[in-house]
Amino acid sequence: MVDAVVLLCVFPGKETLVKEEVVKIDQVKSCRITFGEYDLVTEVQTDKIKSLGSLITKRIRSIDGITKTVTLIISESIENNAG
Repeated sequence: MVDAVVLLCVFPGKETLVKEEVVKIDQVKSCRITFGEYDLVTEVQTDKIKSLGSLITKRIRSIDGITKTVTLIISESIENNAG
């Protein structure tokens, strides 16, 4: 499996509309609206790296309102579910 975080910049006022479209994609595990340099933080999971490329270029970047994406591929993770 390939896990990644995709940081999205969108046109002002489009945050909620973009989020609603992003969460319709099966490989998207979460999507949060944020303040700061990036407008949304999205967690995705695919079966292989090539699928991640297609997900980003063909599915996510094609959503109207997105101006920029930055993808961070997760190499190691520790889940802390306490409290």
